[in-house]
Amino acid sequence: MLRDYMSKLPPEVLIELGRSEIAGVGVFAVKSIRKGRKIADGLGEKDFETLVPWGKWGEFDKTTQKKIWDFWIGTPEGFVPPENMDFNKLSIEWYFNHSCDGNVGFNRKGDFVAIRNIKKGEELTYDYGLAESNPRFSTRCNCGSSKCRKIITGNDWKEQAFRKSRISYMLPRLRRIPNCVRASVGAIPVRELQF
Repeated sequence: MLRDYMSKLPPEVLIELGRSEIAGVGVFAVKSIRKGRKIADGLGEKDFETLVPWGKWGEFDKTTQKKIWDFWIGTPEGFVPPENMDFNKLSIEWYFNHSCDGNVGFNRKGDFVAIRNIKKGEELTYDYGLAESNPRFSTRCNCGSSKCRKIITGNDWKEQAFRKSRISYMLPRLRRIPNCVRASVGAIPVRELQF
């Protein structure tokens, strides 16, 4: 009986939501997390099978559109929605904020992992350039890092210098694109995107 109970214990608690200096709400370590440790489920190829095309944008009410703005991971074809398109049930990993010097990346399965040792109480962040590939995406960065790029775009992952320094922690689908260069089409500021 005890063995059955022990086999059903929840996973070790590593993260929690808290007040972020970057963007209001963020994810924080409740204990030290060592480099390489899986932190949360991420994005696998199966998640991209549920991609919502940008052409559907106008079908969403204003509240849902705002949630999409706040939480999307975009591609040229559309965005990755939460499970069952239910923005009422966002899991904690949807609250990872951006930092140009993030401490979280993706492993080969697309799960979130620590890319360096993380101290208890530290905010967990990842560089959105590791995942965002919508060429029309652009937003100002508020990370405050000494490595801040000031503007984050859906084309950052294509930059040779960016890829060279971060490819080990990019989403698997972006790692496979060889020797990309910045697209000739410029990014449009996120608030000006029209769908």
